[in-house]
Amino acid sequence: MEAVIAEGVNIYYNDYKAVEGLNFKLKEEETLLLLGPNGAGKTTLLRTLAGFHKNYDGKLLIFGRKPSDGRELISYVPQTHSLNERVPLTAVEIVAMGGLYKKGFIHNNIPKELIKKAEETLKFVGLSKIKNKPFKELSGGQKQRVLLARALVSDPKILLLDEPLSALDPNARVEVTSVLGKIKREKRISMIIATHDINPLTEIGDKVMLLNKRLVAFGTPDEVLRDEIISEVYGPLSKAVKVGGKLYCIIGDVHLQGRGGKR
Repeated sequence: MEAVIAEGVNIYYNDYKAVEGLNFKLKEEETLLLLGPNGAGKTTLLRTLAGFHKNYDGKLLIFGRKPSDGRELISYVPQTHSLNERVPLTAVEIVAMGGLYKKGFIHNNIPKELIKKAEETLKFVGLSKIKNKPFKELSGGQKQRVLLARALVSDPKILLLDEPLSALDPNARVEVTSVLGKIKREKRISMIIATHDINPLTEIGDKVMLLNKRLVAFGTPDEVLRDEIISEVYGPLSKAVKVGGKLYCIIGDVHLQGRGGKR
């Protein structure tokens, strides 16, 4: 079954066409890496897929439903969280909030079974030891893993992530990337991950979309990460090279490593 079907989709802000010409299909359990420069429309596309932005035309389906009709199937993690860190919530309470939102409960009435599930999800992302620690006291990488756990606790069928590695130090990037790989292997849910730096993520990507206010290319990493395609968005100095069976792309001064192994 297709996780996402987009046919002739254009996305608008008032009368301005922010993204145009989207035609693609993503299969169930596949991971799509959404690549493009700042202002390319990556966040706009994610918010539309999540059902928050509704000003679009064309055919857009998430597991056969319009995004606004399939919210229980979708978990969306924005680039910056909107949590008020002055409220003394613990890590496990933050994760449980993901289930509360879907079930309509209020914070001070969290069912025991949901707390247990939140604890299990924190264990999945490697944070069981800090479950009772205040969220505001966590490191950047720990916070991002807590937010991933919050997105997972409601058992979504598709996970939408906006720049999950941005503003993290190198060690935290490795930790979060490892969790994303674990989600793909063990949860086997569809993911769409927006990024401006594909380097740490290509190993888990089944498909790559290059977006620059329009769909420039969509396909496997080998199909999309090619000189003539990359240079269309990032300029003539951008290129792709293969060394030892691995695909590398050079975009300005950012080195993007492709998936290993010969294809």
